[in-house]
Amino acid sequence: MAERLMDEIGLDVEYRATGILRVARTEAERADMQRQFRWQSARGLAAEWVESDDLGRREPLLGGVAGRLLAGGLWLADEGQVRSPRLVQALAMGAVRHGARLVEGTWATGLCVSGERVRGVQTPNGAIEADTVVLAAGVWSPDLARSIDLAVPVQPVKGQVMTLRGLGKAPRQVIWSGECYLVPRADGEILLGATEEEGNYDARPTLAGVNRLTESALEVVPAAGGFVVDGVWAGLRPAAPDRYPIVGWAPGVERLFLATAHYRNGVLLGPLTGRRVADHILSGAPLGEFARFGLERFGERGD
Repeated sequence: MAERLMDEIGLDVEYRATGILRVARTEAERADMQRQFRWQSARGLAAEWVESDDLGRREPLLGGVAGRLLAGGLWLADEGQVRSPRLVQALAMGAVRHGARLVEGTWATGLCVSGERVRGVQTPNGAIEADTVVLAAGVWSPDLARSIDLAVPVQPVKGQVMTLRGLGKAPRQVIWSGECYLVPRADGEILLGATEEEGNYDARPTLAGVNRLTESALEVVPAAGGFVVDGVWAGLRPAAPDRYPIVGWAPGVERLFLATAHYRNGVLLGPLTGRRVADHILSGAPLGEFARFGLERFGERGD
């Protein structure tokens, strides 16, 4: 997808197969991570266990005492990263090129229903009619569903993120611990994320959030104390109670399809969700991996 967007749109979404080094801070995390290692290996996925003394060879920032204070790590060479704002921009530009019409700066305020069938979306500038409506509004999905008395159990989980500069020092790959992650970007930026704050709709960064991220990063990578802070921002993840996506037809409402609640995996699962949902709506193709994740698993009409 990244190559195709580059060819068609000319925008680099910065997909890089940098790999991820997951580090264990305690013996309990070590045991859990070794179970993950066995799971990956049994399925033919690239995975390598790294003992504490060897962490510095895999990642220089974890050399010496920093690495020996950890309980080991799991090196996942095939993992990658992408710059999500650029991905969204490139997908929007690509969609327009293929015939989509984007209406920017216009809120969807409700769903239009006639009888038992959805007919479109209401906006401050009038209704937008559609044969099928896909509800993919993130943390705002419950509000739109509520306009037709449909309960969609999604709550925000706020995540705060810091952008840093290493001034000559940066991780070779993504470093991920139980409390934070450090992502080296192509332009030298280092992303430090992310908090998890249940039920918080306030998408502004806080001093407490910055403190939590800072303490978590320094616990794993003491050298990060020399990084310069570029900025701080926050976002709201849409999460269902079981932390799995909600994908499928809305019960009791014809032609309304739900594709929301991807929690921390929106960018990871977005392309697959889009392909499965589009193929299912247009041709009746099976939903594949998402067949088990409809709203009905929460009871009658999502209650």
